[in-house]
Amino acid sequence: MKITLEQLIAGKVQRLFLRSFENGLYLTEVETSQGQFTVCDAAGLPLKFRSQLDAKKSFKGLGITDTWLVQESAYNEMIGMPTGRVEPLKVKLLNPDQDLS
Repeated sequence: MKITLEQLIAGKVQRLFLRSFENGLYLTEVETSQGQFTVCDAAGLPLKFRSQLDAKKSFKGLGITDTWLVQESAYNEMIGMPTGRVEPLKVKLLNPDQDLS
């Protein structure tokens, strides 16, 4: 499901996920009581960020209390191993309102 930054209401976002991709590209997802949403622009395209800091700046003031970096890996596929489901690496980050950068 999709949501825009303008639709997010302060205090309603339970978790922020920064999904890291190749070439320093980050997409964001939020979890609310209504479910998990990809954060998109007005045209419905996922918002793209070039750094964790850039991504978190957009969410300052929303009172988010749980922020995670999520990194998928295609390593098994790259070295010719079976492509079964590999859990992504998840790293806890400072929340947007706590990050003083």
